[in-house]
Amino acid sequence: MAVSGLPEPAREDKGDDIQFPLENGQFVMDSMDFEVIEDDGMSVVLAPLCVSILRSDTEINLQDRLRGISEDWKQVDQIREHGGKLAACILAHKKQVEQGVNSRSIRRAADNLIGEKTNLFGHTNAGSASSLIETGSRPEVDIEAIAGREGRLLARLHVYRERDKAFSKRVRDYYLSKGNGKIECNACREFPVNIYGPLGHSAIEVHHKIPIEELQPDTVTTLAEMAVLCANCHRVVHSKRPCLSVEDVGGLVASQRTQGGMSL
Repeated sequence: MAVSGLPEPAREDKGDDIQFPLENGQFVMDSMDFEVIEDDGMSVVLAPLCVSILRSDTEINLQDRLRGISEDWKQVDQIREHGGKLAACILAHKKQVEQGVNSRSIRRAADNLIGEKTNLFGHTNAGSASSLIETGSRPEVDIEAIAGREGRLLARLHVYRERDKAFSKRVRDYYLSKGNGKIECNACREFPVNIYGPLGHSAIEVHHKIPIEELQPDTVTTLAEMAVLCANCHRVVHSKRPCLSVEDVGGLVASQRTQGGMSL
């Protein structure tokens, strides 16, 4: 749902409290409702209606979001008068959406649009640039005379790919047996258990070399396409889009060690 130009949900629930405005990777989608608008018996066309956020009572009207995006496209000339870069981000996002392909390019365009809205209006999940501009143009009023319900903020959401947790466990078990009860990070080549003792096993995470969001439905993933990383290296791998390779991060670690920039 990068079409709606809003933050991206996390792949899994980490049990954290939800903070608003929503940010990339800081929330999980609970459920999404669709309307069947076409069904010929062979294929089905669905229209997204609403989505709920896990660990909150927030429900997002996706139809409102899409109408807001459409309104920005229509008013892009007026928006350009307020901010040329904002208009450029809207048109770049529009171009990606009109290609009709679910790709990371739409996500990047959405992130650029979010960033420019933040620069101009502050951090917000508001639905459209035109509504933010209109609201900002209203005259100031006596704040003590106003009361309202806040926090019903909108967020860009998409259906996230299912992980095979049993497969991840088999990967961990394989590396445990291969290392005689110890797992080495494939990037930094450290054994967390050597640093933290038995608790170090919890610092090892299973990594998909091919990002889950790029996999086709029901893709069969093999052991060769997986890696085991310590939590630090895993975070660095995903610090950029597209994500760094395990070899890239291993090279960074080796370089820092050569320069004396690491203390283990």
